[in-house]
Amino acid sequence: MLTPCRPAVLAAILLALVTCGLALVTCGTPGTVSAQPAAKNQTLIAAVTSNPAAAPQLTAREVAAGAPDNAAPIVGEVVGLLPSGQRLFLAPLVVSAAIATLVAPQRRPQAPAIACAAIRAVPAAERNAVVPAIVAAAVAMAPSARLQIVVCATDAVPRLAAAIAAAGLPPVQAQLASPPTSPPPDSTIGRDVLFPIPQTCASAPCP
Repeated sequence: MLTPCRPAVLAAILLALVTCGLALVTCGTPGTVSAQPAAKNQTLIAAVTSNPAAAPQLTAREVAAGAPDNAAPIVGEVVGLLPSGQRLFLAPLVVSAAIATLVAPQRRPQAPAIACAAIRAVPAAERNAVVPAIVAAAVAMAPSARLQIVVCATDAVPRLAAAIAAAGLPPVQAQLASPPTSPPPDSTIGRDVLFPIPQTCASAPCP
């Protein structure tokens, strides 16, 4: 003869059923695979690998087709695919293309993340030359985000802080920061003003 279930036993059974139901909703039924991060864009990878020179155009197309927040991961992926011998030239162009593709209100908030994604994709052996070029390109496309770009880049590569700060200067300040150039030793610049050459009069009346 079956004995009646106690309230505590019933409560335990109900709790187990509810927990099991939540687990199925959250994790999926047995045999199913839970959602995974989006796979890398194999088409983009193949296109950049086969034609690195087209990387800026390919980047612009991908950025235009997605949400603004996708721009940084796209740039990081593309810069990482570039050949070592072409990264110094192409990486800044990729960054510029991505920022330029965004609508104007999105450039300031997205430019620092785009620049830093590109910087992190650069191998350590190439960063001395490539990182300042990336910073300069990003600042040129989003001047209002200059400070954020410099801070993000410095956090990513602290040893290049001086070069990053110089690359992040506005164009006018960058020119003022460069050392002045002196005229060649045999140049007459300046002497013509201090020691004017006497002018001879060819015909009367002379002044």
